[in-house]
Amino acid sequence: MRSHALGVTSIISLLGLWAAGLVEAAGSGLISSLSVIAVAGIAYNLASGKPVFRPLFWNAAALAAFVFLIADYLAISRDIIASGTRFLSLILVLKLLSLRGGRDHAIIFAIAFFLILAAAASTVSPVFFAVLALYIVFVIWGMVVLSLRRDMDLAGAGAGAPHDLFGLPLFLAFTALSAVCIVLTLGVFFSIPRMGVGILEAGPGDTLNISGFSERMEMDSIAGVQLDPAIVMRVEIKGESPPGPLYFRGASLDFFDGSGWSRRVALDRLIRGEDGVFTFGGPGKRNLEQKVWLEPLDTEVLFAASSAYMIEGRLHNLWTDGSGNIRLPSAPFRRLEYTAWSDISGGRPASDPDGSYLDASYLASSPEGRLITELARAASAGRTSALGKALAIEEYLRKNYSYTLTPQSGGGTGPLEDFLLHAKEGWCEHFATGMAMMLRSVGVPARIATGFLEGEWNEYGGYFMVRKQDAHSWVEAYIDGQGWMRFDPTPSSWQWERHGALFMYLDLMRHKWNRHIVRFSFSDQRAIALAFEEKASGLKGLLAGLLPDKRPGVKSVLAALLVSALAISGAIIARRLARKDKAGHKAPRYYMELLKVLSVKGMRKGPGETPREFADRVGQADVAEITEIYLRERYGGERPGIEAMGRMEEALARIRKLKRP
Repeated sequence: MRSHALGVTSIISLLGLWAAGLVEAAGSGLISSLSVIAVAGIAYNLASGKPVFRPLFWNAAALAAFVFLIADYLAISRDIIASGTRFLSLILVLKLLSLRGGRDHAIIFAIAFFLILAAAASTVSPVFFAVLALYIVFVIWGMVVLSLRRDMDLAGAGAGAPHDLFGLPLFLAFTALSAVCIVLTLGVFFSIPRMGVGILEAGPGDTLNISGFSERMEMDSIAGVQLDPAIVMRVEIKGESPPGPLYFRGASLDFFDGSGWSRRVALDRLIRGEDGVFTFGGPGKRNLEQKVWLEPLDTEVLFAASSAYMIEGRLHNLWTDGSGNIRLPSAPFRRLEYTAWSDISGGRPASDPDGSYLDASYLASSPEGRLITELARAASAGRTSALGKALAIEEYLRKNYSYTLTPQSGGGTGPLEDFLLHAKEGWCEHFATGMAMMLRSVGVPARIATGFLEGEWNEYGGYFMVRKQDAHSWVEAYIDGQGWMRFDPTPSSWQWERHGALFMYLDLMRHKWNRHIVRFSFSDQRAIALAFEEKASGLKGLLAGLLPDKRPGVKSVLAALLVSALAISGAIIARRLARKDKAGHKAPRYYMELLKVLSVKGMRKGPGETPREFADRVGQADVAEITEIYLRERYGGERPGIEAMGRMEEALARIRKLKRP
C-alpha cells in the first residue's frame, strides 16, 4: 500500500514541476535542477522506504523557502507568478523529500494543483492540456489510494491489503472515470459564458518585440530580426493562392534623412466598423481573402497583402491614410484574429502624389549625392517612362549588388552612399532605400514599404507561417495610369528554412490550441449555438416530412409507441441493475475470490452444487472455513469481523499456494 501511495504522489510531484516549467518567467534552470533533485529523492524513498529529511529539517527549510519567496518578489522578479512558482516548486520538492503520513501526500497534491494553476495563467502551450489531463487522472487515483490506506490503518496493521487490489482493471476503471470528468469539464468550458469580452478582455502580456513598423525606421532595424525564427503570424488564404510570392504590407514611409525613414503626415482618417467590418475602398481586378492570426506584437500595425480595402474582426476602431497604412489606436498586446481583403492585381488607381514623394533633398545635402543621381541616370538610361525607369533601376540593383546581413564598410559618408557607391552589398533596407532615392533623383515618386514575405507554407494546416526573419522592405513607385506599384530590388539570395512534417503537425496543433481553446470566445459560442439550431431545424423538417399533416393520427400513434418503448427500456434496465445488486449481496468479495482462485487451479463449482458440497468435494480445511463464514453471512446476516477477515486473507494466501490436483 505504501509503495502505491508513494508512486502516485511521485508522479503528481513531477507533473507539478512539469507545469512549473511551462511558466517561462520562473526560469528553466531552477525548475530543471529541482526536478533532478525530486527524481533522486523519489529513488531514495523507494529504495530505503524512509524519507530523506527529518521533520525538524522540513520546518527549517520551509521557513527558509518563505524568506526566499519574499526576497525573490521584492528584490528580483517583482512578479508574483514567477516568484510564487519558484516558491511552490521548492516547497513541493522539500515536502517530497520529507514524505511521511497521508497529510503530506495531500499537501503535495495541493501544491501541484497550484503550480498547474500558475501555468494556466502563464502559458498558451497545448502541452498544458496534457499536464492537466494527467493530473486529473493521477490525483483521482491518488485520493483513492490514500483513502484505502487510511481505512486499512484504522482496521489494523494485520488486515493488510489484497495483493491484487490495485491491479490494471481498477486503474483502467478510474482512468475511464477521469476521462469522463475531463469530457464534462470540456463541456462546461465550452458552454459557460466567456469572461474575456469588453473591459474584462486580456490586458498587456508577453509580446514579441519587433522593429521597423513604427513612425520611424532606422537603416538597421530589420536586419536585427532577420535571424529570429519566432512566428509572428499565420495566414490562411481563401480560394486559389496567387502564383507569385505574397507581400504582407505593414506600413509605408516617405521621408529619408540619411539615417532612416519617417512619415511626414500622421494617419488622419478614423474608420469606425459596422458589425466588425471596416471598409477602405472597393474590390479590384483580382481580390484575395486572407484569414490572419497575428501574435502579440509591440506595434499597432495591421498586416495584409498590398492594397487592402476591407478588414473584418473584433476590432474597435482603425486609423488609415491615403497611402494604405492601417493601424489600431494602440498596440493590442494580445493575439489578433481578423480577415482582410486585398486587391493584388498589381496596380490600383490612385490620385496624383504630392511633392513629398519626389523629395531628394538629402542627396542635395550629401557630399556624394551628385554621384548617386548620376548612378540613377546611368542605370535608367534610355528609359523615358516612370515604369521603364523603375524596372531598369530594380534590375540594375538586383544584378550588380549582393545581399548580406554583414556588409563590409566601404567608407561612404552615410549608409546610403556606402551601399550604392562603395560596399555594394547589404540587406533589404539598403536595397529599398537605394532604389527609392534613385527613383526620386530621376523624377519618379517613390516610397518604401515594410512588412513580411509570405514565409513557409504549412500544407497540413493550409496556412503560411510568417516568422520574424521574413520581415522585409520594398519600394512602391507611382506609375501613371497604374497607381502605386510594388518593386523589390533585393536579390533572393538568402536561404529559406524548410521544416519537416513533425514540425508542421506540432505547429498546427499549437495553432488549433490557440484558436479553439485560448482564443475561444463568446462569438464562437454563438456560432456553435446557431449551428445546433440549424441542425435541430433540419431534423425537425425531416420528421415533419415523415409525418405529413394529412395523416395526423400517425403522429399520436408513433408518440405513444415512443413513450412505451422508453418506459419498457427503463424498466428492463432497472430490473437488471436490481438483479445485479442483489447478486452482489449474495456473494461477498472474499467468497468470489475463493471461487476465482480455485477455478484457476482447475476446481470449479458446479452449476447445481451448493457451497458446502463444493467445499466437501475440494477437501481443504481453509476452503471449508471460508465457506462457513460465507454461509453465516449470507443466511444468518453475520458479517465477519476484523479478526475473521484476517484469517480469511491468510487462508486465501495458503490456497493460492496449492498445487493443481
